[in-house]
Amino acid sequence: MDDRHYLVDVRPILEDLGAIIPLDSDVDLPEIILGTEAFKPLRPGHLVADVTNSGAGVVVSGSIDAEFEAICSRCLREFPLRVTAAVEGFYVLPGDDVDIPEEQEVSYIAEGAFIDLMEQLLSALVLELPFAPLHAEDCPGICPSCGADLEEGGCDCEPVSAESPFAALKDLLPRSDSE
Repeated sequence: MDDRHYLVDVRPILEDLGAIIPLDSDVDLPEIILGTEAFKPLRPGHLVADVTNSGAGVVVSGSIDAEFEAICSRCLREFPLRVTAAVEGFYVLPGDDVDIPEEQEVSYIAEGAFIDLMEQLLSALVLELPFAPLHAEDCPGICPSCGADLEEGGCDCEPVSAESPFAALKDLLPRSDSE
C-alpha cells in the first residue's frame, strides 16, 4: 500500500470558531487500482478546498482535479483521462465524537493537530473514475477475429454472428398454429 500523506496543520483554527484555512496546492497522488484497471497519475493533482472550524469539528470541502493515464477498454489504447472530484471530510479530536450522529463519517485529528486528507482525496477520485474507461464514446474497439484496431480502419474479417444463448429455449415452448 502506498504511504503518501497530505497533512494539514489545523492548529491555527482549532480555537477560532468559523476560521478557515484555504488550500490551493498540488498533491502527489499514487497509482489507483480500480478492479482490473490501473490509473497512473500523469502529474500531481490540484486541490482547491477550505478547512473550516465548524465548532463540532473541522470540515473540509473542495475539489481535486487530476489527470491519469488510462487504457481504453475497447481498443486498448493509452489515453489521458481527466477527473474532477468533490472532496469532503469531517475531523474531530479523539474523544470529541460523543455527540456526533452515528451515520456521520468521522476521521480524527492526529496528535499535534494535523489532518491527513489523502484518504478523502483518493476516495473522491475513485468515485469518479470509470470501471471501463473509453478514450471516445464511439470507440469501435478491436476486431474479435484478427485484432485490428477498427478505429484505424476496417478489416477483411466476416462479421461474427453468434446465435443467442437463449435460442435453445424456443424449442421448449409449444408452437401455435399461426407460426
